[in-house]
Amino acid sequence: MKMNYKTSIVLLFASLLMTQLVLAQLKVTPAKNWPIITRKGDKVYEGTKVFRFMSLAAPNIQQNESQIRLDRTNRFPDEYEIRDILSGLQRVGGRATRTFSLSVYSPDDKDMPVYISGHRQYNEEAFKCLDRVIALCHEYDVRLIIPFIASQTFGGIRGVDEFSAIAGKPKGSFWYDEEQKADFKHFLDFMLNRRNTVNGLLYKEDPAIFSWQLGNEFGSYPGDRGLNYPEWEPKILAWSLEMAAYIKSVDPNHLIMEAGGCDRNALIDSPNIDLISDHLYEYWNKMGGRPYDLAKIALESHNQCLGKKPLVIDEFGLGTTENLRKLMTTIQNSSIVGGLMWSIRGHRRDGGWYYHNEGGTPVNSFHVPGFSVGFEYEEQRLLDLLKANAFLMAGKAIPSEKVPAPAPVLMVQGEGFTWRGATGAASYTIERSESPKGPWNVLAVGIEDAVIADVKTFEPSDRAANPLELFYDETKVPGKTYYYRVKGENKAGASSYSNVLKVN
Repeated sequence: MKMNYKTSIVLLFASLLMTQLVLAQLKVTPAKNWPIITRKGDKVYEGTKVFRFMSLAAPNIQQNESQIRLDRTNRFPDEYEIRDILSGLQRVGGRATRTFSLSVYSPDDKDMPVYISGHRQYNEEAFKCLDRVIALCHEYDVRLIIPFIASQTFGGIRGVDEFSAIAGKPKGSFWYDEEQKADFKHFLDFMLNRRNTVNGLLYKEDPAIFSWQLGNEFGSYPGDRGLNYPEWEPKILAWSLEMAAYIKSVDPNHLIMEAGGCDRNALIDSPNIDLISDHLYEYWNKMGGRPYDLAKIALESHNQCLGKKPLVIDEFGLGTTENLRKLMTTIQNSSIVGGLMWSIRGHRRDGGWYYHNEGGTPVNSFHVPGFSVGFEYEEQRLLDLLKANAFLMAGKAIPSEKVPAPAPVLMVQGEGFTWRGATGAASYTIERSESPKGPWNVLAVGIEDAVIADVKTFEPSDRAANPLELFYDETKVPGKTYYYRVKGENKAGASSYSNVLKVN
């Protein structure tokens, strides 16, 4: 169709207007002085200042892989759940975190939503969730490490073998098959060139990204499957070097972290790999009969990287408080870039918290600011240690504690009620009235919402099907109508009151 000059001008104006309207809907945040993280030698920089951190990994910030529903359907985190985690990190001084790998479809997971939904097919709903995570990191001053894919086959997550399966390829072909490598580059193109639907930035230009990571624990691939390490390590190395070079060709702005599984010296020598990583766990080391002085192991890795590449301990934990304290002190006193304790879990939108137990250990994830239910793994003390190290590494004094926020949201649950928590609340006060406008009487104080019956035998699917019933009013008169409200409290003060809930 031919267009005259006036028609072209009108269409151009309409196009510009539509673009402005779309950007307005995206809630684009004006750029602030928040540079992309860079590397020089064995250090990383935020502008001209060396950037270091102590924080927690946030493996379900982009996908709720715990408390999976019995029918295998699940939900991506909403804005409340994402903000709850980011605010929790901010409250303990965490300036970086790590998502978990992006999930791959498997028929074994039935209808559970994933990021990679088929051969060269990507779930827009999932990526809109990741969009919001990345966009909100700007507000909370948190940088993200994002691993692309897992070497393992975890229920609800899946990884390289499932990536091959959706293309009709055999297990193991992910590492060497040329069509498989082309498929993965297709995924990389989609992701790196994605325009965030919340802030309008391309992923490859967004300073919220601290680094891309090739994947999660590639060293587990041969061992988990009983394969021969000398045979598979060269394949993993060749894949890692090729993909790192490809990522740099598409996104020259961001740092790239390796994922292990091969010759570390070759990874250190690669011009396209910026960061070396370690996962340090006392429990898993003891199970394997290996030394478990985590600080000593970290220093050995640090010395291997010193003067060449920065080292990040992107997962650590499952150990005694003393062992983890020594490790955090070692990270802080050395030039190791940072450490991420495993792991923070946030509030559920339905009330209570997300939990994740590690192989029957006492450790059942961390919930800010720490609760009595975590006494067996000294949750409160470890969070306090982490917070002290985080602010020390940032060169800042520990600030005054912030009051809990946002206000709780009361919801009927069974014959009682529960509430959507206020981030930072150490406990709650419950008030009751016979009128929606008061007067209000205190019914209970010091109530914690981080309550589970048995952290060692807890089954996540049970909690998903039956969200925790946190409170019963044992003093109410049967048949009488009451009204309730709740507020979260910590050392700094109280949140705003919740909504008023009517219970007959």
